[in-house]
Amino acid sequence: MDVKNVVRKLVKKYKTSDPFEIMDALDIIYIKHPLPENVRGFYFSKLRRKIVVINSIYEKRRQIVTAAHELGHCLLHPKMNAIFLELNTLLVTSKYENEASKFAAELLMYNIDLTKYEGYVMEQIACALDIPENVLKLIVREGSYERSKS
Repeated sequence: MDVKNVVRKLVKKYKTSDPFEIMDALDIIYIKHPLPENVRGFYFSKLRRKIVVINSIYEKRRQIVTAAHELGHCLLHPKMNAIFLELNTLLVTSKYENEASKFAAELLMYNIDLTKYEGYVMEQIACALDIPENVLKLIVREGSYERSKS
């Protein structure tokens, strides 16, 4: 799946890379609710409605990153239930998690020109942009920060 192209079309159509604004536009329900500390959030579908739950104990930026990741699941894997698969099957869900993380990285970094940070180490760039280093690495690793936004 061409995640970069999915993100490009989405941002172009809705004129935003904010995952909450996109979920609003797509009529995806999102709920911020306290969850155990080790659960950032999750996505599920009920009665043909897409629902994202985000852990409200985390700071705003981490909630945005989680929302972008879960939006990735909504759009890339709408019928998959990762929790069920992980608990009840032998299927490896890491492929789906990696795709959702790549989606989040592409979405969150869409309007950021990383060439401004030439000479900086990854940790400095992540700190300057307030984006988790592991999300930033998904973009930089593939060189996709040099993409065209047209």
